[in-house]
Amino acid sequence: MHLTSSYSVEFRNSLGTVKNTVLLYRKAVEYLITPVRDHYEELEKISGSNYQQQFIEHLVHSTKNHKAVYDFDKEFYKFPSYFRRSAITHAIGAVSSWMSNHKLWEENGCKGTEPRLGTDMNICPCFYNKNMFLWMDDGKAAVKVFADNDWVWREITLKKTDLKYLKKRISENPFCTVSSPVIERKPKGHYFLRFTITERVELSSAPLSERLICAVDLGINTDAVCSVMNVHGTVLARKFISCAREKDSVHNALHRISVFQRLHGSHDTGRLWSVAKRRNVNHAKLAANRIVEYARENHCDVIVFEHLDTRGKKRGSKKQKLAMWRHRDIQKTAESLAHKYGMRISHVNAWNTSKLAYDGSGIVKRGKAVKEGTPYNMCQFTGGKMYNCDLNASYNIGARYFIRELHNELPGLMAEVPETGSGTRRVLADLWHIDAVISK
Repeated sequence: MHLTSSYSVEFRNSLGTVKNTVLLYRKAVEYLITPVRDHYEELEKISGSNYQQQFIEHLVHSTKNHKAVYDFDKEFYKFPSYFRRSAITHAIGAVSSWMSNHKLWEENGCKGTEPRLGTDMNICPCFYNKNMFLWMDDGKAAVKVFADNDWVWREITLKKTDLKYLKKRISENPFCTVSSPVIERKPKGHYFLRFTITERVELSSAPLSERLICAVDLGINTDAVCSVMNVHGTVLARKFISCAREKDSVHNALHRISVFQRLHGSHDTGRLWSVAKRRNVNHAKLAANRIVEYARENHCDVIVFEHLDTRGKKRGSKKQKLAMWRHRDIQKTAESLAHKYGMRISHVNAWNTSKLAYDGSGIVKRGKAVKEGTPYNMCQFTGGKMYNCDLNASYNIGARYFIRELHNELPGLMAEVPETGSGTRRVLADLWHIDAVISK
């Protein structure tokens, strides 16, 4: 499979010339919207984006044997051909979008505001390799920009840490390719070169008998509990992951919001909430990184999560914790990282993974149900055994994955072990029982 991601590299010099180049490119797109709109009926009859681009270029660009209809070359002297074709594509896209929106508006009886063709678009050009962008030594690169009324090459200095990361990504995968960079402007006048990285990876295809999984139980108090298991139900390794520092920074940010709202009301808290959300996202990404790192250390083929659904209104004393819990971000980040290292991702039903004891003894008592003062992350089995509830859940998650895979591989297996039950009642003890039947 192919994985596509992007990475931006900041540069700090030649900002003025880059800014002027971006503004000139936007003016070129604005100029090209007119010929595209005027000849849109002819353009629609042409099939293929490259042929459409050539048709518009023929109207605006003069050659030795052809004189253009529009004075684009006069308005934009020595405009690079790669920029010109890219600007034509942007202009065609803008007009096509406006025409389709306008048609829908007319079909709807002209209700609402009439769609307008915007010409002031916040777009940035792509600096194509070798023609507009060149790699140089010592963390430098050269870009072709508009300066002193001419198109010239200018050096830009890139951050060493960013370049180190790019080289690491390329060296880790011999099938990795890096695209031509696109200029990106961020707040406060910072400019970046955004590269698109495409990697070809082979996901694990280990047979079920040799497959290792990392069963992960995500939680609010403990970020994740990981258990490495095999098809026989043997737990080979366990780990509790808790990003205490990041979690504490999120709590501090929420406390500042609470104090501010108590003193000044809920207005003007946007900046404080943005800080809390950024820290919360960082917390989720770090947790996902640690999960994948642990799975790699133990040579796992699959990472198994619960299919969690926390939609709907939150109630109770922990409603803010539930609202801030970014379990989807953890799973999505872990998925992209795992695929990069050849590991697969799987999900199982989340019902009763914590409620049922992994030894098959039935429903557990949890927290205060055991006795006053018992932590909520501890549970008691029917036989009186005390155990960590999240660790118990991770065992059941791994067991449900293997039972499902065994059922798919051996369709007649369930007839031999009918007491296994449905997916919401399966625990680790059921996997042990199935393994004993198969081993006979």
